[in-house]
Amino acid sequence: MKMHHFKAYIFILLLFLIDKGAISQSNTKSPDVITRFKPGSIQELANEIKKKYTKDDQRITAVYQWITHNIRYDLKQANTTELSMSQQTITEKTFRLQKAVCEGYAGLMDSISELLNIPSQLVSGYTRILGEIDPTPHVWIASYVNGNWLLSDPTFGAGAMINNRFVQEYNPEFLLVNPGKMIQTHMPYDPLWQFLPSPYTHEAFVSKKMNITLKHYFKHHADSLKSFLEADPAKQNQLELDRLQAQKYDYTAVVQRMNFLQQSLNISQYNDAVRLLNFISDKFNNAVGAYNSYAESFNKNQRSASNPINLSDLSKAEKLLEECSELLYTGKYPPQLMEQAKSIQESLTEFQLKVKSAR
Repeated sequence: MKMHHFKAYIFILLLFLIDKGAISQSNTKSPDVITRFKPGSIQELANEIKKKYTKDDQRITAVYQWITHNIRYDLKQANTTELSMSQQTITEKTFRLQKAVCEGYAGLMDSISELLNIPSQLVSGYTRILGEIDPTPHVWIASYVNGNWLLSDPTFGAGAMINNRFVQEYNPEFLLVNPGKMIQTHMPYDPLWQFLPSPYTHEAFVSKKMNITLKHYFKHHADSLKSFLEADPAKQNQLELDRLQAQKYDYTAVVQRMNFLQQSLNISQYNDAVRLLNFISDKFNNAVGAYNSYAESFNKNQRSASNPINLSDLSKAEKLLEECSELLYTGKYPPQLMEQAKSIQESLTEFQLKVKSAR
């Protein structure tokens, strides 16, 4: 029987107010007619933007303006504590229902950017709102435009919470912001996404002591970024966790993130182990099949010497069992799978002796 995989659940929800004085206005261009365009799909929206604008900064501006004018903040979802959807599903749902929380806003912007061939990356972190730290997980986006990484927050750009109601009001202050300014209100969990030569520590952000930096932390930032983007999701989580553990982290927002990363890594390890044990089980079953084929030919030979014995099937079974042993030995198993691994090992050893005795 196949073992089921468990899926990580992501919770990234935010109720927010905006301190308009925290970041100087970076793009005051009035909303374009693109905001009135009613596309039938995300691809159609990307095609229209690509046709209407030629420069990457113009296209990103159009994406930001369309999203902030057409996506409303989802108060009902904001009051839940858990999502069990992939980022792609969240993005598609955001476009279809035209409402979302931060992950949907940023995810849609990221998806359209990809269709426009503009490098982008979702950034997870927490914020400072009206001078106070909000530890609630938040998501914004980094865009590579004209040779520089710039940051945008379409959630903050869409409006604000006033008296427990979302008031939609376009705010261009969070569009293509220089990293040095964005850090005043937005703190990435991973210092990699600050895009600063000497990133600020979480202690600096929380205590407003912006002279506490990680000196020369990313002397080769481009290489670190490349390595991160080329890594698989589990490795990315481990890299981020390592960087968080390298500095003081007894802050609510950081502890929450570290717990999430560790949980994600545990789930990844569990799923990897499940996949390995299932793979070994399939290979073991193939070995049993090969042995049974040999045994059948052996029994036929006993009845009539004219029937050949298929020794190649016996050799195949031996080879498959040896591969199973090697795979089982190299695997890493969480506590809840140790019994399954032990059971497979016992069955494997018993059957190897049976096959060996057939020689």
